[in-house]
Amino acid sequence: MCNTIFCSNAETTQTTIVLIPNQDIKTLENAGCYRLVICCNATATSNLPVFIRVGTVDIPVLCKAGNTMYANQLQKRKSYAIMYGNQNTNYTNGQFVVQDKVCPRASAIPTTTPASA
Repeated sequence: MCNTIFCSNAETTQTTIVLIPNQDIKTLENAGCYRLVICCNATATSNLPVFIRVGTVDIPVLCKAGNTMYANQLQKRKSYAIMYGNQNTNYTNGQFVVQDKVCPRASAIPTTTPASA
């Protein structure tokens, strides 16, 4: 149970959603396995990147393909297997990677204009 991260609060800005754990995360191990449970409405209809706050740092959440995880891809009250890594030079504070299958990112359907006759 100590490796479970329960997030019951979230801060939403114009560009991100930051999940805030119920308890401080004291240590993270490179390649460490954790569980993430979202207990708030951070998954609403927002199509914003997700971060998890650790102390004063917001760490990005990626899918297992390495893509940015968006809030509308995650469901509340579901347990996700996540891993933490800090050896990627693109993310100086590390990153969380969701190991479970997630919903695809919602995107607008492209519109086409009819061809002129």
